[in-house]
Amino acid sequence: MYYIVLDLGCAECGESSNILGIFTSLDEAKKALNVYKEKNHLDEESDHEFYIYKIDKLNHIYHNSYEHMVEE
Repeated sequence: MYYIVLDLGCAECGESSNILGIFTSLDEAKKALNVYKEKNHLDEESDHEFYIYKIDKLNHIYHNSYEHMVEE
């Protein structure tokens, strides 16, 4: 399994989206997300949305990404 951490930017303010990384455990993905938020001073008041997706293989198109979102 792989866990992709995504920072979905803000279309209104021009912030681009960013893949923070791909990790082999959910714990590592969550840790990386917390480090990223802290380092960039992002909290609940920011215009960013964060998602973690669980995928089981690389070099594959996932057509419905909502099926692979991890609940926090």
